[in-house]
Amino acid sequence: MKLLGAFIIIVTSTLLGWEFARRFTRRKNQIRQLRLAFEALEGEMVFSMAPLSDACQKVAVQSAAPINQLFSEVSEKLTSEEKSAPDIWADCLKKWKKKTDLEAAEINILEQFGQTIGQQDIETQRNQIRLAITYFEQEEKHAQESEKKYESMYRSLGFLGGVLIVIIMM
Repeated sequence: MKLLGAFIIIVTSTLLGWEFARRFTRRKNQIRQLRLAFEALEGEMVFSMAPLSDACQKVAVQSAAPINQLFSEVSEKLTSEEKSAPDIWADCLKKWKKKTDLEAAEINILEQFGQTIGQQDIETQRNQIRLAITYFEQEEKHAQESEKKYESMYRSLGFLGGVLIVIIMM
């Protein structure tokens, strides 16, 4: 019975370590997806001259989860509510950020972008999108460095932490 309990503790802590490690990979992928979504948004707004709600809907269709959920909800609310675009973006972002593995830096970029969305002419809006893309590129590099640095550490700590707990309990 002790052996079974020890095995369960080690497996559980190892899985927990692997989950923490996967967060780094998911974060990096989500930042990349955000960058691609903003590039698509730029194309829809600047070159297709699509209205903001249509552009967001097209970006939602092109994006993967959970990024598509943000743009889809923004698109829905832009067509159904009488609020300003920055208010809608802020409301949607507030709910959506709980569904991601993004950190405060990436959320801050999205919040800053949301303050200007739909409020300026096309060229200024394009500059804001390009600025957000540049920030996402920088954050993607940082996320990649963090992934390399910490991913194997969390995996090892999960296993070793389980072994330590088992040793202490014996």
